[in-house]
Amino acid sequence: MSPFRQATAAAGRGETVPAAGAPLARLVAAACGHARQAVVRDVTLDVPRGAVTAFIGGNGSGKTTVLRTLLGLLAPLSGTVSCTPRTGYAPQVDLSEAGFPVTAGEVVAMGLLPTRPWWARPAPDARARVTAALEQLELGALIDRPFRALSGGQRQRTLLARGLVAGPELLVLDEPVRGLDVAASSALVALLVRLAHESGLGVLVATHSLDLVANHADQVALFRDGRVESGPAHALMTDAVLSRFVGRPMLVREVAGQRVVLADLSATPRT
Repeated sequence: MSPFRQATAAAGRGETVPAAGAPLARLVAAACGHARQAVVRDVTLDVPRGAVTAFIGGNGSGKTTVLRTLLGLLAPLSGTVSCTPRTGYAPQVDLSEAGFPVTAGEVVAMGLLPTRPWWARPAPDARARVTAALEQLELGALIDRPFRALSGGQRQRTLLARGLVAGPELLVLDEPVRGLDVAASSALVALLVRLAHESGLGVLVATHSLDLVANHADQVALFRDGRVESGPAHALMTDAVLSRFVGRPMLVREVAGQRVVLADLSATPRT
């Protein structure tokens, strides 16, 4: 069985499919890591339907490790982890992938592989599903264009189409706005929020962007020093919580209708 179709529970024992109304993914007192070495411990959080959940933390804080555990690529070291088998994944744009001789349509079609054995012939409706996914992201005319010829924003939306093509309940994205300009980032984030709130898709995003999270996330998980603090965005994206999380005074303020997260320079002693 493909890792994308696995749902691990109680340190990898059995398969769990969330019931209607239940979270699409759940960790309870879980430790996640590699080769029996925990990167994060005692993680308890839910990923709900119809909402944007954001993982925030620095490099090495465990965001990707937890994502890989939810995807079934890593077994939890302890605790309980469950995730819907109907999960789509949109990775970061990789430079080696950008140079590989494949079309946009072929990249999107990779998202259908978890739904059938590797030796099976393509489904008769595969191209129609790929076309529909690209058209949803306003890329239908680019289906046969080389992936390497696309702009950064078009590549990222193509990878998003790959995550959506199989009709998932949960879409997992790793740094979806990395390398994009402000306009492309805003358009992509607006699309993700619309998919979550209007279609009931669960969206799980790992990101470094505190501003993105402050403006668009419904749920937040803060990763630092092997621990995870999670809850509603309005409760965690505050001066006090972010100051503790970052380790220096931080401010959350509204500027021109957008929330921005700033370092509080007035609280930094002058040297």
